[in-house]
Amino acid sequence: MDNNFKKTPIPIPKAPWDWVKSHEPIITETHEPLINAEFFPEKILSSPEYYIQQLPGSILPIMMRKSVYLKIVEATKLLPDGYKFVLLDSWRSNETQLSLFNSLKEQLRADNPKLSEAELLTRTRTTVAPPSSDPLKPSPHNTGGSVDLTIVNQFGIPLEFGTPFDDCTKKARATYYEEKLEADEKLTDLEILYMENRRLLYHIMTNSGFTHYFDEWWHFDYGNQNWAWVSGHDKAIYGPTKPVFVWNDPIG
Repeated sequence: MDNNFKKTPIPIPKAPWDWVKSHEPIITETHEPLINAEFFPEKILSSPEYYIQQLPGSILPIMMRKSVYLKIVEATKLLPDGYKFVLLDSWRSNETQLSLFNSLKEQLRADNPKLSEAELLTRTRTTVAPPSSDPLKPSPHNTGGSVDLTIVNQFGIPLEFGTPFDDCTKKARATYYEEKLEADEKLTDLEILYMENRRLLYHIMTNSGFTHYFDEWWHFDYGNQNWAWVSGHDKAIYGPTKPVFVWNDPIG
């Protein structure tokens, strides 16, 4: 592992995430299959959060595009000795996406009754991409090119990042603590720990070919439109897809 990862700041974004621009790259689909990403427990563990929470449309195995999985395998080589990734989510059905989007929107509405409908949509989209049936503008997770993950240490204890997975507050922003430092605010020892763990995850993943959705410290992309937009590629290689299960998709 590069010991400088924890000491190297995450770049602070200069502008908010733009969901319109992130859907601008065209998709040249490779038809690369989704694979089950749960067969390498020596380095990669699985905790399918939406199946555990019984969300509509969720499935038990964590599925992702094959190249995404292989890049994560390469990324494990940058982890500290004994540390492992924990996959929280990757491919996501539109049914699950819709459930997440609607649930968060109603939660935000209850917590912020004075927000307008437009403000509610903006706040919701920060944490959950809008569900989409448009094959030219799929939600990132529906492509199998997004992955949500965290890290556990050599004893299987999750590292602390300052918020839980799917936290919808501004603290979930990857650069939240970097921004406090930039504003000359003093960080507590615990906040420094959170910041360094975020840096570790960020630099391991981005040094392995992933781009980062900066409003969520846990979310990374490869091959989809998010990745193409952030990395400057004019084409994405993954569009919407779904797992193929023999008894659900009979041939002939």
